Amino acid sequence: MLFGFTGVEISLMIVGISLFGGILSGYPVAYAISGSAFVSFAVIAILNEAGLLYTLQEIDGVMEQVPVFEGGWQKAMLSTESTWAQGVFSRAFGGNVETLLAVPLFVLMGIALERSNIAEDLLSTMAKLFGTIPGGLAIAVVLVGTLLAASTGVVGATVVTMGLIALPTMLKNGYSKSLATGVIATSGTLGQIIPPSIVIVLLGSIVGDMYAIGQENRANELGVTVLEMLGEPAVLSTGTLFKAAFIPGVFLALLYATYAMGFALLNKDKAPPVQLGEPDPYRLLSYYKNNPWLLLSAVFGPLIAMVVFWIVLVNVGLTGSEVVENVVVHAPMSSGNLAILVIVSFLLTLAWALRPSYSLTPIVSGLVGVVLLFFADWFFVGGDATGGTKFTYYFLPGLLLIYGLKHASVRLMEIETLRVVSPPVILIVAVLGSILGGVTNPTAAASLGAAGAIMLAANRKLKDKNQSTKPVIWASLAIIILLLTRGNFDLRMSMENIDFDNKVAIAVSLISYHVAVFGLLYSCWILVRDKIMSGIINETTKVTSMVFVILIASLFLSLTIRSFGGEHYIQEFLQSFEDPRTLLIVVMIVLFLLGFVLDFIEIIFIVIPIVGPVIYAADPALMPPTWITILIAVNLQTSFITPPFGFALFYLRGVAPPNVSTMDIYRGVIPFVIIQVIGLLLLWNFPEIITFLPDALPAN
Repeated sequence: MLFGFTGVEISLMIVGISLFGGILSGYPVAYAISGSAFVSFAVIAILNEAGLLYTLQEIDGVMEQVPVFEGGWQKAMLSTESTWAQGVFSRAFGGNVETLLAVPLFVLMGIALERSNIAEDLLSTMAKLFGTIPGGLAIAVVLVGTLLAASTGVVGATVVTMGLIALPTMLKNGYSKSLATGVIATSGTLGQIIPPSIVIVLLGSIVGDMYAIGQENRANELGVTVLEMLGEPAVLSTGTLFKAAFIPGVFLALLYATYAMGFALLNKDKAPPVQLGEPDPYRLLSYYKNNPWLLLSAVFGPLIAMVVFWIVLVNVGLTGSEVVENVVVHAPMSSGNLAILVIVSFLLTLAWALRPSYSLTPIVSGLVGVVLLFFADWFFVGGDATGGTKFTYYFLPGLLLIYGLKHASVRLMEIETLRVVSPPVILIVAVLGSILGGVTNPTAAASLGAAGAIMLAANRKLKDKNQSTKPVIWASLAIIILLLTRGNFDLRMSMENIDFDNKVAIAVSLISYHVAVFGLLYSCWILVRDKIMSGIINETTKVTSMVFVILIASLFLSLTIRSFGGEHYIQEFLQSFEDPRTLLIVVMIVLFLLGFVLDFIEIIFIVIPIVGPVIYAADPALMPPTWITILIAVNLQTSFITPPFGFALFYLRGVAPPNVSTMDIYRGVIPFVIIQVIGLLLLWNFPEIITFLPDALPAN
């Protein structure tokens, strides 16, 4: 054996050297990865033919040298090509094609919002709102980063956008360079974890197969079937991962904001309050006796109470549904309706709190509708009720809700902050709500998000030119109607016998569909007219092409590793760890280190298929697959901001002013790296943070 290493170990070293050498060469990553696959295969083939790469195996009691390519490089190449043709290609582009379709759609959604200057409006508005408190600009950046992450999912675009807009403002107003750069770089990476995240979509296209393979291997070792072992199929969908990632993402954002506020309180000269507008333009503080805590209680108190009520219902099993012995058992309250009632109640109470001098009649009417709909769902509408039954019992409460929401929305839109924040928030709620509520899958939700982003961008341009936005508004209402009918009626026109209520729902859906399509086409024409659409399409094509070319290149590299048994060798090494949690720690450390030199796309498509069948073979009761996946996503996010190689740091360095040094950026992100580690430890020790939403919300 050469230098004491087996042929497989040396071959793995050759692949690693070729890969990192290609990446550091400066060539585009996709070409570097595919090139390293061919180069390393050629080098291994030459050394194999020279008799330098072999393993020692005992055959008939005699130790013999077995080449890594037992049948020669020609057979290895034919076997690799056969594997590609028979399995790998179809797995990447066949079974997962629907999931991967979400990638270009979410990218289009993010770029459309970026090009419509919505991010700039968000930052300026949030800065006015929070600037008057110490560290307010930093908190504003965290909030905007969270909103952009939930509406774009593209890390580079978020970091660059906030670096161009927020960094000069923060430095001009006396903020510390380290705090300003740290909070921008870190908040921009929330797109790694907060859905709709490209990372979660790509992970979802891989880990579902890995979980199924891992559990099948475990079942074979136990001599039972997967159904006998788990009591259910080993399925892990992208929609479930979206639900699992939401709370951890918001949790990390809260940790960032808490640190920014604490830093400002201890270093007031480095994060001073900034007056960017009139302190109380709506005279709210005077109404609440100049007590900001009273105002905050009026705004967020009802929401907190309703969320606590929701959590209690979930924990005692009074909402949602579950499968018991292949029979779906419905709780008294629908989880989807409960989520809608919480949102509607918050909007009504928010209008009450922020516009207290207005008439209370519409708000009270809306709240009465909330109560009536709650009791109607609880006592009269079962989980298996038809759409017609739901319509009968929901009609009157629904009218009261619409009446209250109409007046509440008019009052809320009078406030500049809400007027700016509401469009992206509504889009986020529509996209995530359709996924979390079980209405549709992530790919269809991505289509909704892309269409919504285009209409938002067109709406912004129409407003800038003082033109009518009614076609866009009517199209938005039509989409809402489509979502509601999709969630409550059976719209399949292929059925032989269609009930009357479903026929009415289908007719309403067809009308709404054509109105929505007209509004979307009109929005596209507006963007084409203003010469914005070409930039959106070009940038979307570039990003999407990069993702899929890297995917193909990563598959080439995986096949090279598989050709000499490298994948089997790594999996055997990982299986030597008896404790599955110890194994996961080792994998997390390796992924963290790889995150310095590889982008998340390469890691997902090169590393996860190798280690996945082992780490996802653990007992899901001990290590839920959603928990493992979100830990991996947060870990990759951490490596994205860790000096000296974090990708987010390079993005920010490229747009930072000359007076901001690289060391300023490094010093700024170190506290946030510590926060990330703390967040990872909390997620590790309290898996419920991750598993709560997937357990509470309906499956899709």
